Amino acid sequence: MVSEKSLKWGQWALKTALASGFLGLVLWYGAEKSVTMGQINTALASIPLAFVVLIEIFDKIVDKNDFYNSLYKQFGANKSRGSGILISLLFAALGMAVILWALTGTITMNLGTYGPANIVVAGLISLYIFAPETGDDELLLWAWIAATIATKGQYLALLPGWNFSTGLSMLVRTLIPAL
Repeated sequence: MVSEKSLKWGQWALKTALASGFLGLVLWYGAEKSVTMGQINTALASIPLAFVVLIEIFDKIVDKNDFYNSLYKQFGANKSRGSGILISLLFAALGMAVILWALTGTITMNLGTYGPANIVVAGLISLYIFAPETGDDELLLWAWIAATIATKGQYLALLPGWNFSTGLSMLVRTLIPAL
């Protein structure tokens, strides 16, 4: 059942509705820009592993330590109910900016300079951070591993700027000859 420390039902419902609306917006944007699954695989696989691990750790900390309820108590208790949710949306937007930086190596306020697939992947990852109760599983890590396999390790990087595009890609192709 729901523990005292878990997200309150009303806040969970509001966050779920907002997350669903944001997911709809991200999927609509991807459809409007004709983003293919191959482009999403490439964008996801090009995120350095260090960022994937940091995002997973951050998501676990946020979900397990009741971060959103504490934000609500700190910023929204004496104000409006939506203040805590607004703060968590700001954190999700900050997460999206960090993911865009990890994907492209630059930060700009002009979204037109980013590729549509990078914006879709950054939106999905920030949604993953924002959505309630995602800290129990390493969903992003599994998606990143799958995208890395699908791209044959071509974009594998442990840290930003550390590409293993030739050696590891050849190793993956040798281990999985059907690729």
